[in-house]
Amino acid sequence: MLHKLTALYAQALNNDPKALLAIKRVEKYISENPKTFIMDPIPGVCQLLQRDQTYHLLQQCTKEDDKVFTPTYAKLTTTDIQLNKKMLAEASVTFPMVCKPVTGGGTKEAHEMDVVFNEAGIAECTLPCIAQSFINHGAVLYKLFVLGPVWFVVVRPSLKNFYAGEQETVHFNSHHVSKENSQSPLNQLDPSDEKEDLPKADPAVFNRIVTVLRDALKMDLLGIDVVIESSTGRYGIIDVNAFPSYDSVPNLMKHLVDLLIMRMEPVSRIPENSQTSGLLASPELPQEDSGVDTG
Repeated sequence: MLHKLTALYAQALNNDPKALLAIKRVEKYISENPKTFIMDPIPGVCQLLQRDQTYHLLQQCTKEDDKVFTPTYAKLTTTDIQLNKKMLAEASVTFPMVCKPVTGGGTKEAHEMDVVFNEAGIAECTLPCIAQSFINHGAVLYKLFVLGPVWFVVVRPSLKNFYAGEQETVHFNSHHVSKENSQSPLNQLDPSDEKEDLPKADPAVFNRIVTVLRDALKMDLLGIDVVIESSTGRYGIIDVNAFPSYDSVPNLMKHLVDLLIMRMEPVSRIPENSQTSGLLASPELPQEDSGVDTG
């Protein structure tokens, strides 16, 4: 069974009665048909819907890696500003910080975020939220699209460099800022930052990230958002999604069918231990229609 239940589970988290009923039926079917192959396992999908759970997993997965990390974060649920300041300090969250909805997918609201530059801006965070230290990365986002042992990298625009100060809070939609060919003022570097030489992406590090997360989540269909910190060259994982859109991935249907056959056949057609892909695509390169609408 190939599924994309993120939207349903996100609605169920908000106690939507229709979504709760639909999820109950799906889980009942899975329980009554244990021999049915499920791609991907429901527990992993549910974990990725909660950003705090996702970031906790990422920190555990990367704590021994000096090249890969997840920016510090804290879950804010109260309107008590002093308590929120304490929680941010205890979690070593620094300004500027990005405030994200706790639910990490399945809804349009999951993309509505804030950049907060100082303590005064904490009051503007939409609660509950995950407040995460912002990492300057030269306005470049690397989206890793994973199909089992095969993965692709697509380069997209991202937020420009920001610095702590007296600026007003910036409200933005992450999908709009990072979509292909976006020309938002928020993803255009300031002249002083354009002089920086950005670290070059290393496919070997991307492959390590993919391997570690597939193993930790027991999942094959993943979208992983990675930025490279301008000042250190470290790779920051800032989001992970189940069954992403696979925008700009060539021959998606072929790769998806190959993966399904590999998972269902006793003998894999694609060796599991083979390192594949590493395609680095930019929005300027010609794109091929995948033929699949994954939402």
